[in-house]
Amino acid sequence: MSNVLNESAENYLETILILSQKLPVVRSVDIANELGFKKSSVSVAMKNLRNRDLIVMSDNGHISLTPEGQAMAETVYERHALLSGWLIELG
Repeated sequence: MSNVLNESAENYLETILILSQKLPVVRSVDIANELGFKKSSVSVAMKNLRNRDLIVMSDNGHISLTPEGQAMAETVYERHALLSGWLIELG
């Protein structure tokens, strides 16, 4: 699979990473609520991320990042944190 992700996929991975640090389990509804998206849109995105082996979803709907998904999510998160810090410094 290609390691190139579109911005939407990156945002989903980053959101899963952040929610997994705050919640005991992450579900599609949690992602939808966090991003303000319809659950149907999130379901399509989760299917795409599953097909790329970036997430796994348990039978009861709990979403986890695969090692590759975790690495990508951390890269996106670090990039956003770096940019945010830089913009804050600029005022």
